[in-house]
Amino acid sequence: MTVTCDSKRRVILPAGQPGDRFDVEFSSDGRMIFTRLAPVQRKVTYVRKNGLLLAVTDAPVSWEETRQAMDELP
Repeated sequence: MTVTCDSKRRVILPAGQPGDRFDVEFSSDGRMIFTRLAPVQRKVTYVRKNGLLLAVTDAPVSWEETRQAMDELP
């Protein structure tokens, strides 16, 4: 099977579905190996509270994790 990139470097995979995620490995002989990844199951609901739109998940983020992520920003 042969696929061709378009002008924006996109390729359509015949077996792919919208939203599929792939891990790409580049070998030394110029080959690319695509491995389909398991779908990410995130349950996010949006709630408006005090005029703000908030995202509520089933896996809350602690203040320490938030602080650490903000410290990593440039």
